Amino acid sequence: MMKNTEWGAAVYLSHSQYGIGNEINMNNASDFYTGYSAAPNTNQSTATGDSSEHTEGSKTQPWNTPIGYLASTSGNISGIYDMSGGAWEYMAACMEGIPGKDSGFDTQTLESEMANGYIDKYNKNSSYYTYNNRILGDATGEMGPFYSYYEFEGGSYPHGSWYGDNGIFANTSYDSLYDTSWSIRGGAWWSGVLGGQFYFSGHSGEAHNNGSFRLVLAPLN
Repeated sequence: MMKNTEWGAAVYLSHSQYGIGNEINMNNASDFYTGYSAAPNTNQSTATGDSSEHTEGSKTQPWNTPIGYLASTSGNISGIYDMSGGAWEYMAACMEGIPGKDSGFDTQTLESEMANGYIDKYNKNSSYYTYNNRILGDATGEMGPFYSYYEFEGGSYPHGSWYGDNGIFANTSYDSLYDTSWSIRGGAWWSGVLGGQFYFSGHSGEAHNNGSFRLVLAPLN
């Protein structure tokens, strides 16, 4: 499973002269079709953004169209898709010693996988806004400064200075029975301005029908 540091490498490259060099378009297909891209007439400037099923071409366009290319890290058909919107993605990134209630890991297995380099390890004292606990290159705390403002459907959300994407660190602040000690990235099809390649938040690690994951090749230890 992809780690936070690997996600960071991919999205920094997307932001460079070797990638799209801009914000990746939101995949706003509400039926979780891969490779789709929000049409220019949709509003993605607030949370939540405009979305629709993939069949509604006036709202969302597929991967092999000029609008679809804008949802790729390279701005063309050869890039990585679905790093903004679609389903949010679980990362192999967790707070040390806090596997969460329903992740399937126990503390010993979690520590072993961290030691083997398969899971990014974060400070066990992390909370919503401890951005200084980031790992250099993981594209979390480096997205600051962060600020919060009220969204139209209620609630105030932290936004990073890179495109206003959501920025909540993995934490145990939510609920002692539901530690959000794992990291998730990208946001979902409804996220609007909160979603994007620089979105990050916490999660318990439990199975969820709005979440996905991404595989990467890694050497065997």
